Amino acid sequence: MPLFVVEPWTDARWDAYAASHPRATVYHTSAWIRLVCEIGRYPSLCLLAERDGRVSGILPLVAVDSRLTGTRISTLPFSDSAFALADDESTATSLLDEARAVRARRGAAFYEMRGAPALREGATAEPSGFARSAHFSNYVIPLVGDADAVRKTFARTSVRQTITKGERLGVTVRAGDARDLDAFYDLYVKNRRRHGIPPQPKSLFARILERMTDAPRAMVYLAEHEAKAIAGLIVVRYNGVTYAKYEGVDETRRELVALYPLFWKTIEDAIHAGDRFYDFGRTAGDNRGLNEFKQRWGTTQVELPYYFDPPREGLSIVRSDSLKYRLFTAAFRRMPESWSIRIGERIFRHFG
Repeated sequence: MPLFVVEPWTDARWDAYAASHPRATVYHTSAWIRLVCEIGRYPSLCLLAERDGRVSGILPLVAVDSRLTGTRISTLPFSDSAFALADDESTATSLLDEARAVRARRGAAFYEMRGAPALREGATAEPSGFARSAHFSNYVIPLVGDADAVRKTFARTSVRQTITKGERLGVTVRAGDARDLDAFYDLYVKNRRRHGIPPQPKSLFARILERMTDAPRAMVYLAEHEAKAIAGLIVVRYNGVTYAKYEGVDETRRELVALYPLFWKTIEDAIHAGDRFYDFGRTAGDNRGLNEFKQRWGTTQVELPYYFDPPREGLSIVRSDSLKYRLFTAAFRRMPESWSIRIGERIFRHFG
């Protein structure tokens, strides 16, 4: 079976295949992969498989060469899931075998794949010889029926009444544009600092909003109170799914519960646009508070397995109770905001 290393944004067959595959996600699109490669300065090693002269599978793949965190092959940095898409199991196996061979040829420490290969008929091909981690899950809202029907699936007291409370207190939500990036980024940085995590650079969000204007389409939403932005959210829409990707909130105005009307507005817009699902994004199993928050929104929990070759957990699996994690986050919580931004700009590519 012929396999080719390609840059997806220069080969129209890539997006055509992704668009035709029922399991494709926004992370399989050439627009997203190009953004990841450019912002992280990663070489594309993406694989395209052919059978009888037509594409039969694709696998997003980049090399991360870092003096800070080592070398690895990844499917795909900054992406919740980016597994192989294939017509059948034999094609999926060929793609994974080649990815492992690439790891060996480059002398990389490990190969990480986020999600199991997806076959065209809807099945999943469980890869062999990999370590499998179930540290992460996705929470997805099925958008069945109209907005009222979906809203009724939310927990009455903790979600529906809280949405109404925020609206009653004067929180309004609007879809913005690239001119609102500064307001969003200020909220995003504050949110990351509160969690002790260095922020990703503003240039990442600028490129998302500038580049993703159709399929996929990125949008920024702001929740405001008395004309001041108090929460922000960037969502990306692709192939019937709205992905809640990046958020920020002013915790000094917590009493306004702005995140609730903010999320509801983006969900409502997804319903009106005809989307089938609203994806709340990746959540670590040991983050009890965030898991409980997402469960209250009428979501379905979907396991998001990660796979590693050689068979041991890689860099992306971080336990919140580990000493290194607690020391790292404690340091960033105490750090001046301007320092955390500068450090985030320098180290983010090493941890993708």
